[in-house]
Amino acid sequence: MTTLPVIHNCGARRFKRALIAAAECVTANKSQLNKLNVFPVPDGDTGTNMSLTLQAAVKEMENVKDLSLETLAKSSAWGALLGARGNSGVILAQVFAGIAEGVGEKNQLQSRDVARAFDLAAKKAYKAVIKPTEGTILTVLRDTAATAAKTAETEANIVVLLKAMVASAHASVQNTPHLLPKLKEAGVVDAGGLGFAYFVEGMLNLILGLTPAALDLDDELVQIPGSIGENHNWHYRYCTEFILKGSNISEDSMKLKLAPLGDSLVVVGDSRLARVHIHTSSPEDVLKYAGSLGRVSSIKVDDMLQQHTTQFKTASLKPVSVVAVTLGDGLKEVFLNMGAELVIEGGNTMNPSVADILSAIDTVASANVIVLPNNSNVHLAVEQAARISKKKVQVLATKTVPEGLAAMISYRDDIPWEDNVRNMGESFSAVVSGELTVASRAASLNGYTIQEGDFIGVKGSTVIAAGTVEGETLARLLTAVVGPSHEIITLFYGEHVPQKEAEEVRASVENAFPGKHIEMHYGGQPYTRYLISAE
Repeated sequence: MTTLPVIHNCGARRFKRALIAAAECVTANKSQLNKLNVFPVPDGDTGTNMSLTLQAAVKEMENVKDLSLETLAKSSAWGALLGARGNSGVILAQVFAGIAEGVGEKNQLQSRDVARAFDLAAKKAYKAVIKPTEGTILTVLRDTAATAAKTAETEANIVVLLKAMVASAHASVQNTPHLLPKLKEAGVVDAGGLGFAYFVEGMLNLILGLTPAALDLDDELVQIPGSIGENHNWHYRYCTEFILKGSNISEDSMKLKLAPLGDSLVVVGDSRLARVHIHTSSPEDVLKYAGSLGRVSSIKVDDMLQQHTTQFKTASLKPVSVVAVTLGDGLKEVFLNMGAELVIEGGNTMNPSVADILSAIDTVASANVIVLPNNSNVHLAVEQAARISKKKVQVLATKTVPEGLAAMISYRDDIPWEDNVRNMGESFSAVVSGELTVASRAASLNGYTIQEGDFIGVKGSTVIAAGTVEGETLARLLTAVVGPSHEIITLFYGEHVPQKEAEEVRASVENAFPGKHIEMHYGGQPYTRYLISAE
């Protein structure tokens, strides 16, 4: 019987190594996590999203010169927040926030402190989701936290605690198909939950000497913009960031003092530690003031005018700006032509980070912004960015590109923000959408036995057609999507569909639905053969 090491305290250095090991473990298993999609199609790639979020947390932590436990915990939480990608990444960022709160001002963590940190993490994660679903990472996190709390009551050895948490996490993961029917039907466990299990397992592996190869933080690392809010006001051309450590820091006082020195001001922290971001023309004055309050570290000053090379569609100041998320050159052009001021590239397999979305929101001309996620896996990151932004932001819950385009039909740049929110919300709620894609693996869903390479028709989140012949599968999908009251059927063909084939499909749809107005446009989406809307 192997004797476990005995560790009763976790200080700053051990904490840092543990988080790095956790990131390494998730990254080492990201390919496995990516394959656990419920639908056998290229999707949001949970493994990649969690890996990038963790790498962002580690990168931010490694940039900190102050090696106190408090600073490391808060910097990793900050990095995870801005680097969060996809729903799993946003939830993971809440885990870091809970851990940071649990750490507080402590210099050492004991087993009960670790348990409390994960309890706070679970509570924050549940709070971050409007309608929590059991059988997901949330359940695994809660079960693991409960085990930690029970174990810590009688066990002071952190190694024993972690071992119990790892066992609990994996047991909870194996139970997810019994809580979420779609997982059981697909024959998979929850990818986010398994990713969290690997997160905790990585910490244990570090102690047991089973850590995977060192993580290359430059490999696929999410790039967190140096500027939170690129607003093109070059009067305040220096993006200035730093961490302030003191004994009696007041966020409100700092904001009052720094506000006249620039814009895009963000102050996050507590009485002992604050992370500050500001656009200013006089960074030396900002840093001088900060230095009077305590010790300043992790200073970063960028000349935005010199660095600014990305060109966005220009727009005069107007009552409201729209930001949309989509993939495909054709779809991007359609959104821009319909009035969207900025389009973020993202969707299946490519989820933008919170920082990407925040930068887009702060870039557009108006102080009133409407964001269209157009993908359910992007929604949480968009919500998080909206909460951080200083602008007035409304997120419309568009889950598909056709819903986003339907919302844009009602958009007007000459009416108030509130009217646009109401009108656009009513428009997208009335559209019915579907998509035809190709299976990337074998699966059994909704009574269909699907083989790799089969065509799949999806309406909403349900597979309603599958087969080896594209035309037949598309016909069944259209029959399910199009109702008697619908007048317009719009199809967007993907980048791998020849134009001639798309024209032939349009002709067959016109024959199948006489009296309906049929439109076929190039979408250029990489993974979906056809996007369909009926309205």
